[in-house]
Amino acid sequence: MYKNKINYRFLNIIFVLLIIYLLYMTFGLWNGILQTILKIIAPFFIAFTIAYALYPFSLKLQSKNIPKGIANFIVIAVVISIIALVIWLVIPVMVEQIIALTNWLMEFVKSLSNKYNVDLGAIQDYVGDLKSLASSFGKSIGDFSMSILNKSINIATLTIIALIASVYFLSSMAKIRLKIKRYLSRTNKKAYGYVKRLDHEVSQYFVGLEKFMVVQFIEYTFIFFIIGHPYYLLLGFLCSITTVIPYFGGIFCNIIACITAFFVSSRLFIFTLIVAFIFPNIDGYIISPRIYGKTNNVPTLLTIFAAYAGGKLFGFIGIVIALPLTIILLATYRFYEDEINETIENIKSKI
Repeated sequence: MYKNKINYRFLNIIFVLLIIYLLYMTFGLWNGILQTILKIIAPFFIAFTIAYALYPFSLKLQSKNIPKGIANFIVIAVVISIIALVIWLVIPVMVEQIIALTNWLMEFVKSLSNKYNVDLGAIQDYVGDLKSLASSFGKSIGDFSMSILNKSINIATLTIIALIASVYFLSSMAKIRLKIKRYLSRTNKKAYGYVKRLDHEVSQYFVGLEKFMVVQFIEYTFIFFIIGHPYYLLLGFLCSITTVIPYFGGIFCNIIACITAFFVSSRLFIFTLIVAFIFPNIDGYIISPRIYGKTNNVPTLLTIFAAYAGGKLFGFIGIVIALPLTIILLATYRFYEDEINETIENIKSKI
């Protein structure tokens, strides 16, 4: 009799609250352990992400009757070649352009200070620090300075581990995907369909992003070079990299291009304004739809909200991962849309 009167739901609530309280009281301990675990698995997570992003290209080569090993080798070789090209050719020129830009900024700030009798010494110090940093960075790359490696040994180690692990994951990606497919198809058909949907959406995002970054670099480097912008290579690189930041990345690059062009000549400023108005629309309405196709159809307002929310919550990393996370959440909603609507209707009927 007494046993039947026990409220097990109440006990479960008490038990959950007790666990939450204990986790809160031991936050320092388990948070430190969690941070250590994350540091250990971080390079392997990055490696898997790289391999996952490159796998569609390997699969494309295999569809051309190229053996898997050779296809993987070609993909890795192309990626390493691009990285080497950026390090050896692009970065030194970018450093020169950054130094030239900082020299111009220092002269501009100095002229403003003298003309309007305003103390802008703090800004001059910041610009000077940026120039010194760019100069030392460029010198270190040019001279193969070991001091850079010694100062960033952890980053170098993580990069090497991630690259090696990504090669392994890429060679084993087909087996990993097959095992997941077999497991889910045997255990839960619904979960298998859901994972398949996510895999398609995320794969299309990575493939499109990689293609779009290459197109953006070639497009804007060539355009700014043609109109005579002195920082054409730097701007092309920024336009390519900031592609991961939807909308705001392109706006940021165009603002930098227009500001720097304004103080070079009025003719260059007009040409840069024309580029800033015309080519983002060409990218948005012609190039991007052709690259991404009909997949990753995320509403513009939702994309902007996701980027803003991600930046507020997690800073720059949050902005970068905002769009892929939004794609995952949107794909999840679309996959379970009927069930979600049915649940909402049931709740409404009970109210």
